[in-house]
Amino acid sequence: MNVHKNKNSLLVYILLVFSMFFWGTSYVFTSVVLKTLNPISIIFIRLVLSSAMLWVIIFFFFRKEKIPLSTWKWIAILAFSEPFIYFIGETYGLQRVSPVITSLIISTIPVFTAILMRCFFRATLTWINFVGIFVSLFGVMLMIAGKNMQIDVDYLGLLFLFIAVLSAVGYGLILHRLSTNIHPVWLIASQNTFGVFFFLPFFLLLKETPDFNHATISIFSSPQWEMWICLLLLSIFSSSLAFIFYSISVRKYGIARCNVFANLIPIFTAITSFFLLGERLSVIKIIGIVVVILGLILTQQKKA
Repeated sequence: MNVHKNKNSLLVYILLVFSMFFWGTSYVFTSVVLKTLNPISIIFIRLVLSSAMLWVIIFFFFRKEKIPLSTWKWIAILAFSEPFIYFIGETYGLQRVSPVITSLIISTIPVFTAILMRCFFRATLTWINFVGIFVSLFGVMLMIAGKNMQIDVDYLGLLFLFIAVLSAVGYGLILHRLSTNIHPVWLIASQNTFGVFFFLPFFLLLKETPDFNHATISIFSSPQWEMWICLLLLSIFSSSLAFIFYSISVRKYGIARCNVFANLIPIFTAITSFFLLGERLSVIKIIGIVVVILGLILTQQKKA
């Protein structure tokens, strides 16, 4: 019995790591596609491809899910938080801030989750948790600081990213409520379909012709292939599997325990940026990564 339980626990942890890996690499692939398309077009195409794929999978492999009418309201709110508000903040922020720094700021989501849990749900935070919050924010400051310790990152980009962080916190709290009653595949398919309709007016209004006049990463043969392969990777892994794996994990362990795995996102982004984009990490940025991760770990400690 214990062996079976341990195997299930290990599987959930593996799914969590994969979801963070898919989200960590998404910043790199999105930054690549931003050379060709505007942010709204990228997000809309991702959601259309993801929704179509998930509904096909549901049609062939899953039984019909009976979702109460009152629950659809919460799914709509869930989709409004993420993907709608979150992806607007993340993608427009990524236009102005590097993938590594973007992933680091996004990885502060557990910090703000802890604060809101304390304010609205009277969750217990020890003094070491508060220390972790300030340590994490200091680490982010190190990551966005230049050689002379001056902030050299676009402020509007940072504003968009922190909007994404706050919407993700709201998303996590709603997901915690819904994931116990709805199958993860059904939930994410419904969430992304709502997202398609939220983005549709903006996509039609801001529709543009792709600009293929740019140099590609060496592993791609042309800008067209680069764009579509990256969009497919984002749709399948970042917009579909990552959310499904995360929903399964939240269903098992709750939002607080799962959020700590966001610490892995900057690591995966940094590694992917190094191999695909040739982005270098200065000593101060490496220190910032370590400080952020240390602070986030402290926010999850139950005892001092």
